[in-house]
Amino acid sequence: MDITFGLDTHGTCVGQLKDELLPLTELAEAWSFPYHIAFMWRVLPESYERKTFRRFDSRDQTLTLDISIPYEQYLRMSKNEQREALGIGLYQYLVESIVKYKKYAGTEDQQQLLAKVKGWMLENNWLEGKIEQARKLLAQDIGLYEVSKQLCMSLEEVEYILLRMNGYEQTDVHPDNIVAGKATPYHL
Repeated sequence: MDITFGLDTHGTCVGQLKDELLPLTELAEAWSFPYHIAFMWRVLPESYERKTFRRFDSRDQTLTLDISIPYEQYLRMSKNEQREALGIGLYQYLVESIVKYKKYAGTEDQQQLLAKVKGWMLENNWLEGKIEQARKLLAQDIGLYEVSKQLCMSLEEVEYILLRMNGYEQTDVHPDNIVAGKATPYHL
């Protein structure tokens, strides 16, 4: 089977994160599933009012999942936050979508595919990754330095997670997006 990822964005870390999914696409080539799945991420300004949608092409045996993501929100998120938000959204939408096409893939095939995808995502910090782990440790009143050391994260990032847990909202472009070397193309 083929699992592919397309992208329409600029100014966020999503382009780099898409590249991290290459091992998943390579693994999927060896998997048996009745159809192909093509993801398209569109990180666009909310003013575009682009909606998420799915479409199944029975001629090509391909399920296309076109996912719209709010640019303004992702611009203020760290790379790790973006990875986990993308992972949660991708997995939930995949589950929701393949269930709608039972005619093309039975329950057993669906469960096997979802287990493989979820396993890979958990192993590679796309689900329940470092951000989630840090939140759990910080909620247990474990110190910033200990969390930083245990999760191999910068102290600055752990502090940022703690601030976010306590209601802090980033108002500027997150430094990770600046480091990604992207310039804001949209006039917000």
